[in-house]
Amino acid sequence: LEKVTGKKYEVVEFSEDPIQLIKNALKPANVKEVRIIKKPDGNVIAVASVDGKDKGIAIGKNGRNAEKVRFLAKRYFNISNVIIV
Repeated sequence: LEKVTGKKYEVVEFSEDPIQLIKNALKPANVKEVRIIKKPDGNVIAVASVDGKDKGIAIGKNGRNAEKVRFLAKRYFNISNVIIV
């Protein structure tokens, strides 16, 4: 498919559970915990705790992986932000 379109594709295992989807999207980083927090103003954020040695992998070059996770969380679960700590 990449040869035909000239674009790169990445497959992420989908889950109906937002916590599991975020963990799947951050692989191969070791995610310790994901918390979903609902703010009083209606915004929903997710906080993903990652091993210190895997933080660079989770964030990705120029924040590419972090943006991918935010995009997926917003698209499928209306989570406004994902914070990687």
